[in-house]
Amino acid sequence: MRLAHRLRADLLRIAAPAVALALAVALLLGAGVARAQSENKAAAEAAFRQGRDLMAKGEYAAACMAFRSSQTLDPQLGTQYNLGLCYEKGGMLASAWGELTDLAARDTNAARKKDARARAAKLEPRLVKLLIVVRKSQVGLTVTRDGADVTPLIGVATPVDPGTSVLEAQAPGFEPFTIETSLVGEGTTVTVEIPPLTAKPTPPDEVEPPDPTPIVIAPPPPAKVDLDPGRGRRRLGLIVGVVGVAALAGGTTFAVMANSANQDARATCGGDVADCRGDVAAAQDQIDRARSRGTLATIGLSVGATAVVAGALLYLTAPARLREPVDTALIPTAGRGHVGLALTGHF
Repeated sequence: MRLAHRLRADLLRIAAPAVALALAVALLLGAGVARAQSENKAAAEAAFRQGRDLMAKGEYAAACMAFRSSQTLDPQLGTQYNLGLCYEKGGMLASAWGELTDLAARDTNAARKKDARARAAKLEPRLVKLLIVVRKSQVGLTVTRDGADVTPLIGVATPVDPGTSVLEAQAPGFEPFTIETSLVGEGTTVTVEIPPLTAKPTPPDEVEPPDPTPIVIAPPPPAKVDLDPGRGRRRLGLIVGVVGVAALAGGTTFAVMANSANQDARATCGGDVADCRGDVAAAQDQIDRARSRGTLATIGLSVGATAVVAGALLYLTAPARLREPVDTALIPTAGRGHVGLALTGHF
């Protein structure tokens, strides 16, 4: 019973620093995340104010960039509303319509939601739309607009911001087709037609001149053979065996120490621990030491014996080293007017 109480107290003393360290790490990580979130909110607020000031000055391109940065750092419905207004004033009607339409669907501010819906409705008939038409679809055809994949939008009149765009169509085995188009005119649909792609020319067959010299067809190099496949297992067996010997030595040492403590207890009690006539407290302490050391001795001897046996099995059952094979090969040869075989190698 005393030994159990001592072990429980030792475990509590060992676990307490680890628990304290884990709590400290958790607090530090939580503080780092909170600090990063606070910094993002501060940066988002600064970018939002910058965008509002720039829009008041009529610098819409820079203002929209500031609003986008603010929305990326800390997404807010109010920031999205101002971004939509900025797009509208800057002439980017498709981007404005997209932001305001999304806001009209999910804004929690009733007045702002109503205004976003009204503005989106007024913008819709003014939008410039791009319609991509493919006259002949090849397998693996992809179409990009300014580097972005728009293949899924083929045949769909899609709202786009005014400007100039470069469209490119590609397919395996065909020459790419590129066209630059102007997307202008409020309320218009600009149609871009992708013609059938031109197949790439097939390279002419290469005709080799006749070679009067014999043609030697070299075989592929032989696969490298591991001549000692059991090396790793034998090495592992030696390691396990050494560990087992060390464990046996430790177990033997604890067994000797346990026997010595037991003899000390008998001497303290006058020869019989069951009927102790000496210092009972000192004898009990010696008996406790003998039991704990005996337990360690049992563990060490058991683990050591198991490891020694396992190491021996690993070492003895490892595949034996192979003999180096003879390096020879039959090579077919062919030439003008003859066919044959050649034997090469060393013996």
